[in-house]
Amino acid sequence: MAHKDHHIKPYDEGTLNKLEIFERYVQTWLPTFIMQPNIMEISIVDFFSGLGYDCEGTKGSPIRTLDKIDSFFPILMTNNTIINLYLNEYKIFKFEALKKNCNDYLENHKRLRKFVRIHYSNKDFNEIYDEIIVKTKKTPSLYIIDQSGIKFTNQENFNSLLTLTQTDFLFFISSSFFKRFNKEEEFAKHLDIKEEDLKENPYNFIHRIVLEKYRSLIPANSDLKIFPFSIKKKANIYGIIFGSKHILGVEKFLQIAWKKNSINGEADYDIDEDNTKQQLVLNFENPSVTKKLTKIESFNKKLEEFIKAKGLTTNIELHNFTYANGHISEHTNNLLRELKRLKKITYSGQTKISWVRVKKNDIVNFKWIDNGK
Repeated sequence: MAHKDHHIKPYDEGTLNKLEIFERYVQTWLPTFIMQPNIMEISIVDFFSGLGYDCEGTKGSPIRTLDKIDSFFPILMTNNTIINLYLNEYKIFKFEALKKNCNDYLENHKRLRKFVRIHYSNKDFNEIYDEIIVKTKKTPSLYIIDQSGIKFTNQENFNSLLTLTQTDFLFFISSSFFKRFNKEEEFAKHLDIKEEDLKENPYNFIHRIVLEKYRSLIPANSDLKIFPFSIKKKANIYGIIFGSKHILGVEKFLQIAWKKNSINGEADYDIDEDNTKQQLVLNFENPSVTKKLTKIESFNKKLEEFIKAKGLTTNIELHNFTYANGHISEHTNNLLRELKRLKKITYSGQTKISWVRVKKNDIVNFKWIDNGK
């Protein structure tokens, strides 16, 4: 089960896709807190930092994070927010390069020294993980766990994430390893996924299976929501699992994911073969011509049924329903406009579903019109 060290060669397309998602989330996460004058300190933790660059000079997660912090310098000047950047790298040759690259960055961006505190560590993940939780649990935090494998995001470590109230996380996991090595004892002890579940589902769905296992570990009374993004690297399926206890964090991640792939918002490939569903399929049990639904079409149907069953609902309920189902407000807003055009719903005010309206408790009522349809 040895793996190649991707830092000794250029980042491949899958790694670049992962880094782009990480970077975009840091960009949306930072202003949420540094624009609030009452928040004086935040933390970003990169547990598997690497060197900072690949062999061709392409930026890795630590340098991309510093770039994003620098882009918000005017806001930092206004609110004087301190950003603790925890960078851990276990391999000593990488660790030395990481320190040099990040220190060189600060030397070239001296204005950040007032606001950025870099805390370097050269420790095993399971040792530094517990230390970091103690250090960051009182501040808004973002954890990036970019491992090469599966052993560090085990059930015990995931349970620790459940206890954190102000921490969003993105962890990268080699989901296809479960398919290949599930029978080996090492894999069973990290995350116990049943062999029959792996056999009954297409290989493309492996990251969904892993995600559902993690979801099963979340207590019913927890506010934590997690969502996947699958990444294909040659014959293997890897994936990001994002987690947040705040609906705004969920909204930001899903917007990034759907922007990355407007077909499914869940993978850098056509995971459900939605492109083929544009064609009509003949159902031989029913001679009428039917069409397989895409992910967005399936959501539209589910949402319409939800509104009809409720009879009377609000924009806040629709906002929560949208993100609980892994979709974005644009999808719901498009359907609401269509339902209004078809005279299936009525409402007062604007149809727009947004976090701003939810935060302000600006309620709009949507009523299903019982016209016999």
